[in-house]
Amino acid sequence: MARFFRRYKSNIYGNYRKAYCIDGALTGVCMSVTMAIRDLVATKPMATPENYVTELILLVGILWSTYQYRKQLPEGRVTFKELMLVGLGIGVVSALVYGLWVWLNCGVLNTNMVQYYNEQRIAVMEPKEQSVAAAIAIEKVKAYNAGDWAFIGGFRSAVMSIIISFFTALIFRTEKGEVVTKGKPKENSNQTQKK
Repeated sequence: MARFFRRYKSNIYGNYRKAYCIDGALTGVCMSVTMAIRDLVATKPMATPENYVTELILLVGILWSTYQYRKQLPEGRVTFKELMLVGLGIGVVSALVYGLWVWLNCGVLNTNMVQYYNEQRIAVMEPKEQSVAAAIAIEKVKAYNAGDWAFIGGFRSAVMSIIISFFTALIFRTEKGEVVTKGKPKENSNQTQKK
């Protein structure tokens, strides 16, 4: 099976774990603060915790962070693999931070938000009278709690980070990994050198 895929040997030039922990936490805080301010200022809160505002902040966060990460490396040398690790790490950490914010907001600070989110989701679903399956789905949505909405908000951010990271890594990479080719066994090459 391996012969169908190109195998790459990639060097890691920087400390990507530190980068995604710090930048991921900052991105998650920015997502949370933006949603809190938007909900306070607007006449009506966003219909769901997963929305285009948070995705835009995630996009900017990953783009800015990966660019800054590349700039700090010696000669700006970075591979696709390394940038993917940075982007995915930022996405997962920011999704966790944002999910915690949604849970705190819905479960502690403003418990009415759970009911509000449930009503908004039901409003865009199929009307109850059209099918039994729709009625069952509506009952499930009515049972959602703060933890469910935290998972929904965080999970969508994590999934979006995969797409964003892929394109960011393509844009900012400066080095291609070497393709590992199948060669002769090392034992034979050692024997020829001894001769």
